[in-house]
Amino acid sequence: MSLSKSYNMPGWRVGFCVGNKEMVGTLTRIKSYLDYGMFQPIQIASIIALNECEEEPPKIRKLYEERRDCLCDGLNRIGWEVEPPKATMFVWAQIPEPYREMGSVAFSEMLIDRCKVAVAPGLGFGRGGDGFVRFALVENEHRTRQAIHGLRKIF
Repeated sequence: MSLSKSYNMPGWRVGFCVGNKEMVGTLTRIKSYLDYGMFQPIQIASIIALNECEEEPPKIRKLYEERRDCLCDGLNRIGWEVEPPKATMFVWAQIPEPYREMGSVAFSEMLIDRCKVAVAPGLGFGRGGDGFVRFALVENEHRTRQAIHGLRKIF
């Protein structure tokens, strides 16, 4: 389990694993070759989160759900059909048909230039992602509505 989304600690790379003793032991051995520890204040914040903040994950989940709904509803309203994801802080959107041949990198660059909206090109996640872009649900609803307003320029 990761604390990234549940406790709003993305980028801290905090997580833990429970399960079969042999599997966890093997994972521990592999991890010991890849890294060597974590900054102590991050460890302390993680311990506090797990021990004292059990009411936070539902609040954070609701926040991301509201951001997802704002983005997906707005994209669908302007003609960019997307299906709301069930549980993530990202929305994957297929590149609209008139722009699909551009590929995700050129399409993402066009969105920055023409619409002032930044997305992650799907190609960065593997060849199968090239027909998509990824929106991160990191902005508040006001900024999301501004982005949707900018995206109208290409529809």
